[in-house]
Amino acid sequence: MKLIYLSIVVICLATGICFSQTENDSNYVDEKGLKQGFWVKKYPDGTLMYEGYFIDDRPARLMKRYHKNGDIKSNFIFFDNNKACAAHIFYKDSVLRAQGVYREEKKDSMWIFYNEQGIKVAEENYDMGVKNGLSVSFFKGNKPYEKINWKNGVKHGPWNQYFESGKPRVIGKHVDGQLQGKTVFYNVNGTVGHKGLYKDNVKHGLWIFNNEDGTHKINLDYNMGRLKNQEEYDEYLKKKEEDLRKSR
Repeated sequence: MKLIYLSIVVICLATGICFSQTENDSNYVDEKGLKQGFWVKKYPDGTLMYEGYFIDDRPARLMKRYHKNGDIKSNFIFFDNNKACAAHIFYKDSVLRAQGVYREEKKDSMWIFYNEQGIKVAEENYDMGVKNGLSVSFFKGNKPYEKINWKNGVKHGPWNQYFESGKPRVIGKHVDGQLQGKTVFYNVNGTVGHKGLYKDNVKHGLWIFNNEDGTHKINLDYNMGRLKNQEEYDEYLKKKEEDLRKSR
């Protein structure tokens, strides 16, 4: 992967020279009506829409696209006999929006995404257009907010969320796209807020709920998402309202 990006840097340095042609000496169509060679296309107002190369009507070598205001919109650098390309996609003010590899016009390998301030917000891994492997979303400052594992386009494997301090917020797992098994939700101070089991994406069995300081609050018993001890829960809420009223 490092070798690929080193090659990309070299190609980028040469881009200005390669794109020295104009619309007058480009835009060739062969006898089959297929675009060949260097092409330039403009918006109706005359500003540049794109410039790049084609082989048999398909982009090749280098391709740059522009927003109507003239800012760079995307830069595609092709490799592996033009079967793949390193892509850099930009917001209208030329701030990088996303970067990664397209293979046969599908996202492949790692993609990195940024917000309009140029701050990284996510990393995602793909296998020919399908999410595979670890996806991470970030707080500002490059600290992870959430880590999700994917397999063949569905969530599968450990699932973790974090507070900005780096402490765990949620620890659980997905199996074939659904939450399954033990899941723990933490308070910001590190104590356990509540924990229990998920089955097929819904709460199932005994769930333990705690106060902010980690002391026990109440147990709730679920059967495939439906609360079994509803009366106990109603009584708990009633008592909580009475205590609140007395404290006023």
